[in-house]
Amino acid sequence: MRALRGSGLRLARAALLGSALLVANAARGELMQIPLPDGSTLQAHWLPAPGATGPRPTVVALHGCGGLYRRDGRTLDTRYPDYVQRLHAEGWHVLLPDSFGSRGEGSQCTKKAAERNIKVSTRRSDVAVAVAWTAARPEVDARRIALLGWSNGGSTTLAALDDTHPGAATPLAGAAAFYPGCEVALKQRWTTRVPLLMLLGGDDDWTPPGPCTEWAAALRKARPDADLRVVVYPGAVHGFDGTAPVRLRSDVPNGVDPRGVHVGGQPQARADSSLELAHFLKRIFAAAP
Repeated sequence: MRALRGSGLRLARAALLGSALLVANAARGELMQIPLPDGSTLQAHWLPAPGATGPRPTVVALHGCGGLYRRDGRTLDTRYPDYVQRLHAEGWHVLLPDSFGSRGEGSQCTKKAAERNIKVSTRRSDVAVAVAWTAARPEVDARRIALLGWSNGGSTTLAALDDTHPGAATPLAGAAAFYPGCEVALKQRWTTRVPLLMLLGGDDDWTPPGPCTEWAAALRKARPDADLRVVVYPGAVHGFDGTAPVRLRSDVPNGVDPRGVHVGGQPQARADSSLELAHFLKRIFAAAP
């Protein structure tokens, strides 16, 4: 009986793994090659909402420093199919630009920020091109395009919104950033008129919330009418919207602790941030002219 029970458990685990891989691969969509100004191309996964008719709202989602893929370089990291499913459930299209793979690069997380081969400034240009490409598609409502970014992608989201920079992405109905780094935005006094949601971990020792809350306060002072919501989740660390247990990554050199950074999910923060994101996107898409 024990042998049968063990065999059954192994089969169940295999079935779950197989199901997860099917979901991940199904979420790859159509691989597009979007021309960049320098003559190269930006690779992106285009994932239109199943069964959608007529122009629809669209989310351009920006990966973190780990890139879009798992270690095999082919399967999308589980974060992205998870979000694609949720966005599709609302009837929204999704574009996943690949700033790293398009340039033959993999994860940048273990490199010091100053030594990374692909900077946020490069990714900001990618976003402008990706948004313009998305807006030109007939199945997209160009008035209802939003950015969504995580970590390095969140920092890129803020950079793409900065209207003190000539390369700001347009048109945009709004943007949401999970645990971005805000030091540069604070130092350079970035501003934006685009509705913005920032979701931060209170105990994040990789991209601490302090600079983001300071920048938000400065933005509100500069623009009292700014459409800005900041949510800080007490006890949550980097990657709180995931499902993996919290662990110390000693291979990441960019945190506040020289021993490394903590990453991992927090169920309450994951659930609440999902609701915050859905509410925000529905609101900005409804408000778009």
